[in-house]
Amino acid sequence: MERKILYRFFEGKASLEEEKEVCDWTEASEENMQEYIKERKYFDLLLVQNKRNSTPHSSSGKVFQLNSLIKYAAVVALFIICGLQAYRITKTETDQEMNTITVPTGQRVNLLLSDGTNVWLNSGTKMRYPASFTKGKSKRKVTLDGEGYFEVAQDAKRPFVVQTGKYDIEVLGTKFNVNAYNKTSFFSAALMEGSIQISDKTEPSNKIVLRPLQKADYIDGQLNVVQIQNYDIYRWKEGLLCFENIAFNDLMKEFEKTYDIQIINKNKKLESYICSGKFRISDGLDFILHVLQRDVRFSFTRNENNTIIYIK
Repeated sequence: MERKILYRFFEGKASLEEEKEVCDWTEASEENMQEYIKERKYFDLLLVQNKRNSTPHSSSGKVFQLNSLIKYAAVVALFIICGLQAYRITKTETDQEMNTITVPTGQRVNLLLSDGTNVWLNSGTKMRYPASFTKGKSKRKVTLDGEGYFEVAQDAKRPFVVQTGKYDIEVLGTKFNVNAYNKTSFFSAALMEGSIQISDKTEPSNKIVLRPLQKADYIDGQLNVVQIQNYDIYRWKEGLLCFENIAFNDLMKEFEKTYDIQIINKNKKLESYICSGKFRISDGLDFILHVLQRDVRFSFTRNENNTIIYIK
């Protein structure tokens, strides 16, 4: 694999074809995966060095520390593929060794848990999970703050439980998406295969069961179960940004999460505009906004630091 392709991949600048090429290459052999990890570590060290040279006073969460990279390299359960950027992992000692993974805004992370469960985590998500699922435990539990897509390894004797701020989701082996950021009141669980049971944390006896292609949304204080009409909105893990019948301001919030930028809408006429579309995340925010301008009139500018977009 050419190093220049890998580095574009690490920077999030690779094309979809290059992302697929890297994914296929890393999955082809253990040697390729080890080579990938070595290059990833070297890239991160260069990133740290460059930031130390250019930033005299680094703030928490913005610059990776060397010990974080060492911890990152030590977590063998982490399976790093498909357009992922660097992230932070911390460990705490309890009755069972636990890992906490925090995904920076604008990034995605894929990891393989010790039981074989495959997890995709979206931008700004935090998940706490055991380094290994102890056989003596009756359940496999993880805690999620954010959005995740789970492909749970089958284990009839040990249900897999995703704990969120409002609800617990229990499964045996299935594929489903959960959107449950603690900083918002929004909760949504969508089932692709198998079945899942959702229980209220304040009233555990209050449970519902989803069937394939159903989703449960938290609306007006309760869960509403409906059929999934558009699967595309769950393709964020593939590097796609899909939205359907979403209010303009709500879409801007999604863009803020995806592209790690603040968006201020000063155009009141756009508040009633309902949007639908499908883009590659790699297309970039400017391109997407230019496409939206074909349907509705507005302009946008950036501040000098390129941290805020103003919609007019």
